[in-house]
Amino acid sequence: MRLSLLTTVAWAAGASLNVALHAQTVDHVDVFRDAAVVTWSADAGDEGGRIARSFHGSAVGDVLLFPGGALDQWGAVRMDVAPWQTDAGEGQLRALTDMLENARVEWALKQAQLQLVEEDLALLRANRKVGGTSEAVLVEDLVEVADWMHDEMKDLLFRQVELSMEVEEKRAEVEALTQQEREAQPRSAYHWKADWPAGATGDVATQVTEWSGGQYWTPSDVLELNTQSATPKLVWNRRAQVHLDVPVTGKAVPVHFHDARYGGLSERPDARPQTMEGYDRKVRDASDLGLMSAARSDAASVRPGTRWTLTDQKIGPDWTRNVSLGAEELAPTLRFYTVPRQSPVVNLRLALPRPAQPVAEAEQALLMIDGVPVGKVWLSESGDSLLIDAGAARAWTVERRREAALCGKSSLGNRIKHHRAFRITVTNRSDRAGEVVVEEPLPVSNKVEVEVVAETLDGGKLDEASGIVRWAVSLAPGESRTLQFAYDVSHGRDDRVPDLD
Repeated sequence: MRLSLLTTVAWAAGASLNVALHAQTVDHVDVFRDAAVVTWSADAGDEGGRIARSFHGSAVGDVLLFPGGALDQWGAVRMDVAPWQTDAGEGQLRALTDMLENARVEWALKQAQLQLVEEDLALLRANRKVGGTSEAVLVEDLVEVADWMHDEMKDLLFRQVELSMEVEEKRAEVEALTQQEREAQPRSAYHWKADWPAGATGDVATQVTEWSGGQYWTPSDVLELNTQSATPKLVWNRRAQVHLDVPVTGKAVPVHFHDARYGGLSERPDARPQTMEGYDRKVRDASDLGLMSAARSDAASVRPGTRWTLTDQKIGPDWTRNVSLGAEELAPTLRFYTVPRQSPVVNLRLALPRPAQPVAEAEQALLMIDGVPVGKVWLSESGDSLLIDAGAARAWTVERRREAALCGKSSLGNRIKHHRAFRITVTNRSDRAGEVVVEEPLPVSNKVEVEVVAETLDGGKLDEASGIVRWAVSLAPGESRTLQFAYDVSHGRDDRVPDLD
């Protein structure tokens, strides 16, 4: 077994400990995509030699010791099992359980009330039309019934909105109480202990690798585009969904996020592996290696690949949070593009300067435009910029029409010639000037006998390689522009021609 300074050569699961359960404290946590490394602080003079604890049975190779001071020999590291209870205690746990049960009942009642209101609304809608002859139903009765239905419908719609909000509030309350009750449940904890020599004192740092219990973090990028300001602005929010399961209660510590999977000792440039044999071994003094300060550092992680550090995170058991990794404001360039032959839609494309902070999730991000969610969008690189296709721009319209009066077909000998003419109208219905790129793919054929010749392009540029005509059109708010183009296709009488429209 190869570990830093001390090999955990023996361990045993045994009887419960009748000692204080909070002697060890957490210094900081390094969270990887698939594991967490918890750095604990202890003292060699502590009764029982307790150095760290975990909710999950770890292999002996998942615990590293960094002794400090003049401490230079010790015995084995072992593990005992003991019950662990949060500071809440049994009384507060019972109170949480009762609150959760009451909240669930109230949530169910609100849902039932909402269902009844929706049924009454459906019944009113089905009976809004009142029938009958003039002999059977008086006009005054019809007016009275209509007024009653109108008032009743209005009251029910108001109640529907009110109950929908109350149902959502109760759902959130149940979720919060469920999390609190889960965190307050008593559990078994594994206590790591070291057999120090008699009279030993000094600070000890211990790092426990937590593979079990779903320790992880996943990133997300949320982009908020504001087009209503004088100049468009985009706020790039970086967030992380993180889960830790550590036997502490509301301990505020720095949490380092690593955009990588945990690689063990290969990820530790400060670790000095040594092969240990037996229970008692003298090693070099740790002070000249700088290992103690490296292990205990809470300013920045010594591991490679650290991207973000959050301070004062109050971690605990079954700790699941969506936390902010910071935000950055960028000045985007808005461009519009459309291929009207394929779809009568104008799409928005954003060009962003590369953000100063790293992208949490390199390929995708959630985009919101003026407070409205657009959905997941792809990010692509173009030089020093990032490009984002943001979907349809509803304030821009495009229409493509064939000019039937200008289209025709003629023959000369064994060849047939088709003439096609089209008109594309693009309109900027927004309150901001912009530029739109219009693309028109001309018919393409792999046969040399089929010829396609652009006749009129109205200022467009033809890409000979792809057969695409492009226009770059700048439009003021409310302005329209019509583009006209035509082409000829000639072929033999027996040749199949591509789609001309």
